[in-house]
Amino acid sequence: MNPESEKNLYQPAESNDNPESTSNQQSISWTTSEYIEHQRGLSWYLLLVLITAVLATVIYFIANKDLFAAGTIVVLGLIVGAFAGRKPSQITVELSVGGINVGQRSYGYNLFKSFSILHEGSLTSLNLTSVKRFMPPVSAYFDPKDEKRITNLLGEHLPFEERKASAIDRLSFRLRI
Repeated sequence: MNPESEKNLYQPAESNDNPESTSNQQSISWTTSEYIEHQRGLSWYLLLVLITAVLATVIYFIANKDLFAAGTIVVLGLIVGAFAGRKPSQITVELSVGGINVGQRSYGYNLFKSFSILHEGSLTSLNLTSVKRFMPPVSAYFDPKDEKRITNLLGEHLPFEERKASAIDRLSFRLRI
């Protein structure tokens, strides 16, 4: 990963809480990148085209020369390429006694069964596991020096669960997706 992509991933936002006090915090907020921006060169995109072409060809012959199945693989390759070139936006994350705000979305603590802190190289992220089966986990990167404050505030509302990055997360990190 490019070291520059790890810089300025998060910035503390103005907050009314006292950084020294962890038991009576009303809120913590910070600004962070929507996701990690990886630098992808021409070789990454050429490899994507090659993999997409090979998969489409294999699917074409496996599926009895079905153009729809092969075309679907090509469209998926185009979608991955388009999203890979997209720049992440900056979002504000706020943890308060009333719930969690991530960008324009607000969540009550009752929507989550636990939280975990993941350390991915020099980056640290907050991950909230939903009680709903089909709701994806909510995650946000934060400055490691704020870990204690975030853990203390969330610990008043949700149980902490020790967790490691999933195989899919590790794979996407390695592929720089």
